[in-house]
Amino acid sequence: MTCLHVPPVPESAGIARRWAAPLLPAAVRDPVVLVVSELVTNAVAADTAAGATEDIEVEIVIDPAGRHVALAVTDASDQPLPQTPAVVAADQDSGRGLLLLDALANDHGWAPRCGGSGKCVWALFRCTPAQRCSPPPSERMECAGA
Repeated sequence: MTCLHVPPVPESAGIARRWAAPLLPAAVRDPVVLVVSELVTNAVAADTAAGATEDIEVEIVIDPAGRHVALAVTDASDQPLPQTPAVVAADQDSGRGLLLLDALANDHGWAPRCGGSGKCVWALFRCTPAQRCSPPPSERMECAGA
C-alpha cells in the first residue's frame, strides 16, 4: 500500500498524478493516472462544497501476484457518488470524470468512510496474465504528505 495526503485545493490533482505515475506498473499506468486525477479533482470539489479542510487521501495498492491495481480516494463529503451521466454536452467544462471512471476501470464504487464523515471512492484495474502488474522496484509501502 502506498498513500498520499493532499490538501483540498485544485493543485492537488497534479500533485497526485505526478506522485502516482512512477509507482504504477506500465501495464495500467496511463488509465490509473487519469482516474487519479479525476477522483482527486472530484474530492477537491466535494470537500470545498462541504467546507472541509482536512487532507484528501489517495491510496494505491498493487496486488503482489500482479493481477490488479486498486485505487482509493477519500473525501469529507457524506454525499453518495452520483450516477454516471449518459452524456455530457460538448460545451460543458466538467462532468466527464465519472464517464472516464466507467470507461477505464474494470470495477469501481464508493463506501462511507469508516470512523468518521466522508466517503471513499475506489477503482480496480485488472491486468491480463501477459501484462502482469508487477510493482516497480522503487514502490514504497508508506504514506506521504504533499
